Amino acid sequence: MKAQLIESREEHHWVLLEHGITEITVYQHALRIRTWSLDGSTEVLLAGPFTLRGPNGERRMNPAEPETLGPVLALVGAAIRSLTIRRDGALELQLGDGSVVAAPPDPRADAWRVQGGGVLEGMAYRCPAGGGVPWE
Repeated sequence: MKAQLIESREEHHWVLLEHGITEITVYQHALRIRTWSLDGSTEVLLAGPFTLRGPNGERRMNPAEPETLGPVLALVGAAIRSLTIRRDGALELQLGDGSVVAAPPDPRADAWRVQGGGVLEGMAYRCPAGGGVPWE
């Protein structure tokens, strides 16, 4: 298996080996990032504001403002190292070059959703409005 879950009371940390971003889709009020390996896939749907931290600094992005999303499109093909989901509803996607996509909870709406496929079929998280535990 090319993924490992390290689970604690405070977070679920998925180490994703040989995963890469294969698709980024921009919707009217959301952004979808798909990762893929030979035995599993992950879909991260961002519906609230998020941050991209990388070698060129930190950029705030908002799917409701598509003009802010240009830098995230350059992530297609990037290696994925891990995905961390925190008890308070924060999500971090760590990339191979050290960059991080960070999505905090949104006070008014679901901020993000994560769904796994293949060997990651049981990976399912959702950040409810206002934050809180994104797993059951």
